[in-house]
Amino acid sequence: MSKKTFNLSMLAASITVVAGQVHAAAFQLAEQNTTGLGRAYAGEGAIGDNASVLGRNPAAMTLFDRPALSTGSIYINPDVDVTDNETGEQAHDIADAAVVPFVYYVHPVNEQWVAGFGAFTNYGLATSYSPEFSAGEIGGKTSLETINLNPNLAFKASEHVSLGAGFNAVYADAEFIRYAGQKGAGLPGGRSTEIANLAGDDWGYGWNVGLLLAADDHNRWALTYRSEIDLTLEGQYSGLKATTPGMAEPGKLDLTLPAIAEVSGFHRVQPDWAIHYGIMWTEWSSFKELKALGPQGNEQLQKNENFDNSWRISVGATHQLNEQWTLRGGLAYDKSPVPEAFRSISIPDVDRTWYTLGATYAYSRNLSVDAAFAFLKGSKVAVEQEESAFSPSDYDMTSGGDAYLFGLQLNYLF
Repeated sequence: MSKKTFNLSMLAASITVVAGQVHAAAFQLAEQNTTGLGRAYAGEGAIGDNASVLGRNPAAMTLFDRPALSTGSIYINPDVDVTDNETGEQAHDIADAAVVPFVYYVHPVNEQWVAGFGAFTNYGLATSYSPEFSAGEIGGKTSLETINLNPNLAFKASEHVSLGAGFNAVYADAEFIRYAGQKGAGLPGGRSTEIANLAGDDWGYGWNVGLLLAADDHNRWALTYRSEIDLTLEGQYSGLKATTPGMAEPGKLDLTLPAIAEVSGFHRVQPDWAIHYGIMWTEWSSFKELKALGPQGNEQLQKNENFDNSWRISVGATHQLNEQWTLRGGLAYDKSPVPEAFRSISIPDVDRTWYTLGATYAYSRNLSVDAAFAFLKGSKVAVEQEESAFSPSDYDMTSGGDAYLFGLQLNYLF
């Protein structure tokens, strides 16, 4: 069990590395590879330009007739600010910058069967408020890091149809701290007095399937589904709601990572031009509440979330400039699953628009390098009321921000 300090109220809002309002809906991460980042992840399940495609569609591994390796990382630099409208106090850059790594390997077994393995993540969040911030009881510090280990197998049923399936083992490690904030007057530590501290981790398991339909080499469509993952994060809790004040005790929180379905397409309209598109649906309605329980069944934390199902739409284009250079660009729109009545500064989420550019340089027939840049535009929204998990307090807040993403990836054909 992890000994890291774990932030429970933020836990359900944070899984993996980065900040909520600025990459994908709620605490979902889209950053599974750099190639796709350059086209706003449009057409991901149908293109198959390198081994990273198995992270979105295992069936597309049948596009390879040689072993392939792709590895890299994406640097995410969020710029999210929160303002307490009652006091005028501001918290700047509350979303931590982070690096999201990934690695994929595809290995054809014969003309029909292909095996592959990926290590990446689909969910994540990390936010840090100053211990002196006025709304410390709903801000504080929160992070949850996860990794998805995903072996896959694909079968080419015919020239036009391929099927794929995989197993997902997800490890999650979380950190949560809450402070007294403006209610800390008279306490020994003042505003920075800790009122909740929890650390925990867990393994969860699920599955994914994919279908690839190919009219010919220039027109393909994909349908994929990734199951929900159930986690029970367990660790040590100390805080206001401990059974014995001042003493640490076991604490646990059930969390479901929602299921994901995606439809995508790829069309080469000219020898040097291709267009691609995708629609992703995420079953966020499975995320109803945050509730942490102690060893006697005592409630250490309870916070209603009541998320709605959400979707993401993307379009992109690829241009083969010459034998060495491939250029790409894309646009995407992410719909936030957070209802207006349940917005919070612990999950500072809004609708967002992606603007992306990317390129591939082929050093040889076997070795290539991808680079990509994305700007994610988010608006400012009102968080008119948020009831604290520790006392019946209402807050009038405003949150908002953008993000800048930079990715690098190395691809090799054996």
